[in-house]
Amino acid sequence: MKRFFLLMSLVLLALSGNAKKVKVTIDGTVYRGQSKLYLIVNEDIANAQLIPIENSRFSTTIEVEKNSFIRLHDYKEFPERSPFVLIPDSRHITINYETGEIIGSKLSQELKENMMFIKSLSPENFHIDVFSEDREAWAQARKKAEQVRARMLASQRQAIIRIIMENPKAIFPAWIYYCYKDIINIPAEGLVEKGKKAKWIKHEILQL
Repeated sequence: MKRFFLLMSLVLLALSGNAKKVKVTIDGTVYRGQSKLYLIVNEDIANAQLIPIENSRFSTTIEVEKNSFIRLHDYKEFPERSPFVLIPDSRHITINYETGEIIGSKLSQELKENMMFIKSLSPENFHIDVFSEDREAWAQARKKAEQVRARMLASQRQAIIRIIMENPKAIFPAWIYYCYKDIINIPAEGLVEKGKKAKWIKHEILQL
């Protein structure tokens, strides 16, 4: 019986450690004229908070789990397009929409840099201009554009997989996988080297 209670105590202790709460103040500057700013924790859109904005500035203090992803965005959809996704590794984080700057959070900056690099490889906005009314010229241009986009997408996919696999001890790969799982098209477990552990693999956001 004593052994049972000891095991239960250890389990509860481990759970409480994994669910450690932190309080963080987030403030900063949004675009001039911007009227909406949502704060969404771990993509719980149903409980998104609308943050008050005054003279293009805002400030809010929240309590979250230490490995949470805090998305700040002017709309709820398309999380991969959000300019600011924060990881609460300090008590005070400041952002600036005009400059893209993040102050006070090394992990948030690391995530932002990786997301920006991944987006830079996207074929989404690639196109070929054709200054001709020749249908054959248009057909050839479309074919070439599709080929280029396919190569760009393959390159982007390889980069995403590489970033995730090179950072098993970080938490930010969970966000990257969440945003690009359709492009990756590999189960999360398949991005962890055999016999090794990954800190991000059991993140709450991957259960959505």
